[in-house]
Amino acid sequence: MQPQLAMKADAAQMLERLRRISAAGGLDTPQRLARLVARVLVSQRLKQRRKWCHVARVVAADPCVEDRLVRQAMRWLSIQPGKTKIS
Repeated sequence: MQPQLAMKADAAQMLERLRRISAAGGLDTPQRLARLVARVLVSQRLKQRRKWCHVARVVAADPCVEDRLVRQAMRWLSIQPGKTKIS
């Protein structure tokens, strides 16, 4: 299997798994998906991995993942434990 096709298959499998989990337990899927995208955007290590960048692009394209949710998640991830950021 070609690398590009393998990455697309991995992303599709992950999205399908997230949708099944959501349907089973009524999870807050848009927020969870936004946190996944934000985690990739904030992390230098994950940004260097092509697979995670592709997964984040596919997840961000989902209509339920709004830009404001990704921004909120990025802001939450960037605040250091023990510090408060007021701005």
